[in-house]
Amino acid sequence: MAGCLVNALGASAASADAFSDTATLRHMLRFESALAHAAAEAGLIPKTVPAVVDACCDPALYDPPTLAEAARRTATLTVPLVKALTAEVAKRDAAAAAYVHWGATSQDVLDTALVLQLGEALPALLKELDGIVAAFAALAQTHRTTTMLGRTLLQPATPLALGQKIAGWASDIDRATRRLRASFDETQIVQFGGASGSLSALGDKAEAVMTVLAKRLDLTLPPAPWFTQRVRVAALAQDIALVTGALGKAARDISLMMQIEVAEASEPSGPGRGGSSTMPHKRNPVGAALILAAAHRAPMLAATIVSAMPQEHERALGGWQAEWPTLAALVETLGSAVQAMSEVAPGLTIDTDAIQANMDATEAAVLAERATFLLAATMGKTEAGKLVEAALAKGGSFVEALGQLKTELADEKALLGYSPEFVDRLLADLKKR
Repeated sequence: MAGCLVNALGASAASADAFSDTATLRHMLRFESALAHAAAEAGLIPKTVPAVVDACCDPALYDPPTLAEAARRTATLTVPLVKALTAEVAKRDAAAAAYVHWGATSQDVLDTALVLQLGEALPALLKELDGIVAAFAALAQTHRTTTMLGRTLLQPATPLALGQKIAGWASDIDRATRRLRASFDETQIVQFGGASGSLSALGDKAEAVMTVLAKRLDLTLPPAPWFTQRVRVAALAQDIALVTGALGKAARDISLMMQIEVAEASEPSGPGRGGSSTMPHKRNPVGAALILAAAHRAPMLAATIVSAMPQEHERALGGWQAEWPTLAALVETLGSAVQAMSEVAPGLTIDTDAIQANMDATEAAVLAERATFLLAATMGKTEAGKLVEAALAKGGSFVEALGQLKTELADEKALLGYSPEFVDRLLADLKKR
């Protein structure tokens, strides 16, 4: 497993912690504790057992490397952990050891632990995403009528409001975040089916046990076990990739606007931020780099989860086992992107002088479309197009070469068209959410 140094650019500390060895053991043992209490309340095991099990559910009692090595011999981490837990319980109460893991199966523990890990990692990221959207929305409002070059195929196009570009970032990040919030909520369910999903080992106490189990874990009780029904997991993976991609779109634009030849925007600065190992003058778009790295990784990780969906019969061979490490990496990837953008979005600096200078550098050639339509109103589009083409061919100032429409082409409000209204509409839509 890659260490924190290799993974420094691939995960935020908080998201990585949710999938650490300690967190993994904590959540697996939390399941075992809740199960012992549920079984005792249903009268299936002695009332004295839960207290003994609870005393043995401290992650510090277990050695992760030893458990990991043993897990490879059983294709599940649950088997060696339950054996180790049982041994710990036996040290305290030999009779109680017989009731550890009562009626559950390996996947019950691991799927529920995964759900709990998601519950630890994602709410904070969702909150940060809301903050990113709010920061971009505020910046979009500030630049509602800031005229800038539109760019299509990386070349100057017709002008638009900078606020529309930024509000577009906010809108897509918000849209993807809402999808992720919904799919995350759907994952917050307990997994409990026993050997093959029938809970037959619990007899007529099955309902009582699974109800208390879900309540103790603060999870929803689904209609039935979902051992090989993985749409919830796959939907979450896809939505994480969508959020990361939406953040990547904004990061791509920001990085292009930061190029020295453009210089329209800059990430926040700070000691050591954006520095080079050899070039003291550099101020690299490091936030954008981390976000784009995440945006490159996320789709393939999500694809692995989706490809694992056709799982055999009631319990899967290989597909289910592929999910946990992949989903952990995917959440860590999202955490890296969110952390980076949480720094970039509120600290993004806009240079309106550079924006105007880049407009001026086109010598008004980007006004050619507007000139064509103004002229076409009196002479038709074909003739207007010929005049505009001839003016462009002369080089230099397009307006001077055209020799007319100087007042109309200088009208900045008309130049922006409906762009400020689109800013308003995008921001109003965000406020409805």
